[in-house]
Amino acid sequence: MEQPETVKNAALLWATAITAGIVETVLAVSEIARDSDLDAGVWMNIGVRSAVYLGAFVLVAFFARGRRWARIGLALLLSVVGLGAMVVPSAIQLADGESLIAAVGGDGEFAMAFFVVRLLHIAAVLLATALMFSPGANAHFRKPQPVTA
Repeated sequence: MEQPETVKNAALLWATAITAGIVETVLAVSEIARDSDLDAGVWMNIGVRSAVYLGAFVLVAFFARGRRWARIGLALLLSVVGLGAMVVPSAIQLADGESLIAAVGGDGEFAMAFFVVRLLHIAAVLLATALMFSPGANAHFRKPQPVTA
């Protein structure tokens, strides 16, 4: 079954978003490591994030293969929960008077890099979500599911 360009592009954008999340984690850990030792809490956070990113990549792989449940999973977990976790805290900080860069990127040495990567991350999620529910993708996901053993 040939997948439409919208599905291919959405999968690429999901991979971009997940990769941006990994880069954000590296930047945040680098900032922490500059100021102190990495304690057990930081390592636990890295472990949880690694599991989330791995799970997200698995969802993207199944989405790209035409699995409806993966599309729903991506929409709920990454488009709603993940995007909310990125945007809501920044919006609260903006409402409290923080600058845009501080609200999105923080105030450390890597603030500008984090800001740019976070904006890329948000844009990739929004575009991937739009593409995965575009008319071409909707038609693709309405087709009968392939039978697998």
